[in-house]
Amino acid sequence: MAIIKADGYGHGMELAADALQQADEFGVTCQDDAERLRAHGINKPLTLLSSRFTHDELSSFGAKRWRPVVYDLAQLDAFEQLPVSAALDIWLKIDTGMGRLGFSLAEAPEVLDRLRVNPGVQSISLMTHLANADCVDHPGNHYQFDRFDRFRAKHTFAQHSILNSAGCVGFPGQALDIVRPGLILYGVSPQSGEYASALPLKPVMTFKSALLSVRQVSAGTPIGYGSTYAVEQDTRIGIVAAGYGDGYPRHAPSGTPVFVNGTLVPLIGRVSMDLITIDLGQVEASVGDEVVLWGAENPVEIVAQNAETIAYELTCGITPRVERIII
Repeated sequence: MAIIKADGYGHGMELAADALQQADEFGVTCQDDAERLRAHGINKPLTLLSSRFTHDELSSFGAKRWRPVVYDLAQLDAFEQLPVSAALDIWLKIDTGMGRLGFSLAEAPEVLDRLRVNPGVQSISLMTHLANADCVDHPGNHYQFDRFDRFRAKHTFAQHSILNSAGCVGFPGQALDIVRPGLILYGVSPQSGEYASALPLKPVMTFKSALLSVRQVSAGTPIGYGSTYAVEQDTRIGIVAAGYGDGYPRHAPSGTPVFVNGTLVPLIGRVSMDLITIDLGQVEASVGDEVVLWGAENPVEIVAQNAETIAYELTCGITPRVERIII
């Protein structure tokens, strides 16, 4: 199951679906995502990972080849009196340690019984979500594996799924029937403190812009809003056409790397809505030269680490005004 939610992790959901046609099915967030994919001509089965739905909406899921994830008692009312003609395949989600969506192990058996006697339910598969898979040595991983295994040993399901991106990397032996890779499909490491090149993965996204201005400034010149940074020596600075209005992280500090003409140079001063400033030092650069904010030359994981966030947030945060170019 290729996960292409959050607009394909910022890459464009339709573009991601087109590129991932070898996947058996796609995982999206909600009905709106599913409708977008169908309108785009994607006909593979779709799993709706965290969708709300009414009885009338649910009645059409089977014909549309949509598989809802059932994770809350409030959803069960929609299944009442669901006709056999609308029978559908579903996922039952249990909470084994994430503390988010999913039935507790205490309430799940009763929910399962209710679903099994429903003529509108054709098959039931079982899933859970790992809370700490990005840290392979975290004891919570095996705690969740154990709880999931004990529950599924007592019941029969069509399919089983437990691994997300980080789980696929750290625990391939737990693949079971269905895996749910997301971030790794886009060439970004899901593992804490590990870069894509170590796995190895090739980044799909290159976030780039260009130099708007190149200037010589004197030592002590303040840079940006709040004058929070002043250059320590005479240097050349570059003004880049990108800012938080494009999805570059607002809180990226001075020193965050930016790639220009074969060299990593530091961001200096605060990030503005439309602009950032970099210290070019001795790097030969001119107005119009390409600047790579993140990509193969400047891993998004490193930029995220500098900004004290995660790569997921950065790739998902690219705003609509940024042009997407397929190469």
